[in-house]
Amino acid sequence: MGEQSGWAVDPSSLREVLTDRRSVEQALPRAEPAQRLFLLGLLGRTEQGLAEGRRLLDEPAISADPWLVLLRLADLHCLLADFAAAEQCHQQAWRHALGRERQATTLHLIGVRQFEQGDRDAAAASFQLALTLLSLFGDTPERARTAAALALTRAGAGVDPAFDAVILAGGRGARMGGPAKPLRKLAGWPMLDHVLLACSAASRQIVVGPSRIGIGEPVFCREQPAGSGPVAAINAALRHVQRPVVLVLAADLPFIGGALGPLRAVLAGGSADATALVEPTGRINYLAAAWRTAALYAALDRLGDPAGQPVRALYDSVEVSYLPDFDGFGADCDTLVDLRSAESRIRQRSPGRLPAAQLAWPRLELHSPS
Repeated sequence: MGEQSGWAVDPSSLREVLTDRRSVEQALPRAEPAQRLFLLGLLGRTEQGLAEGRRLLDEPAISADPWLVLLRLADLHCLLADFAAAEQCHQQAWRHALGRERQATTLHLIGVRQFEQGDRDAAAASFQLALTLLSLFGDTPERARTAAALALTRAGAGVDPAFDAVILAGGRGARMGGPAKPLRKLAGWPMLDHVLLACSAASRQIVVGPSRIGIGEPVFCREQPAGSGPVAAINAALRHVQRPVVLVLAADLPFIGGALGPLRAVLAGGSADATALVEPTGRINYLAAAWRTAALYAALDRLGDPAGQPVRALYDSVEVSYLPDFDGFGADCDTLVDLRSAESRIRQRSPGRLPAAQLAWPRLELHSPS
């Protein structure tokens, strides 16, 4: 429908919107059952659509694809701002999403819901996963639609300002017995990819570490000399930053996605130069932070030679606000025990729920590049 005249995309919701009501009214009597639910939603007849959709699921004799019906029901719930019910429909639809194309479509619609809920970071991650799934299909309308949704989300869709992300991925993994810590597998994927996926809403992702194939299209750079510490790594990355706000993150934070929006919001709502996560114990996570780019430049200039400097030294001369991390979003994986704990956390979800780490979704047909 989105390619026909009479339709447009609303950048504030990423939804198709109706500009020609008459054509929809004319199409309604001839529509297939699942398509009919879509048209009823466009016409504002959401309660009728929900009733018809539930009947389609309850009466197997009616020829209707349950995957498509569940997606349409989720859309109808979103129109009523009943996002909890929409999420349940998406979880059920995922069980019927057999094959890469169906998984990509499901992820795309999950992303639209997350965007409407105000979770720009989760939405971008869903669009990025959908785009990755579609990468083997060439240039298709579905791929173009998902790429456009991701681009709108990264630009803020007229709601939030754009930002960049710096990810420090140069650890040697000595405490884990090698390989390098960012490449240690968690739920089958290197930890770096979990962080890259969490940062999907960033206009640009700058990874300080060895170049490799992974999620998205990050920019890679190295500190000089290699191994000269986190401040030197931040200094090397900063020349690639283009936005007025930049996230500064370690590559071993697989659950950081839930903290990225709050970090930026706290920074935007105050006068501080940086906002960092702080654990309930009082430990400050200096590599789970949002910075004003100009303030980070100034802090680096004041330090002088960045080689060997501790990252906390950047914070000594700036105004910092702190965000309590009661949900463990900043939990890092420094040891094998931490890694096993993270694996357990991912799996500790009730049956049928999608796990906290999106790369661990059941039956997700992706393959780790390393």
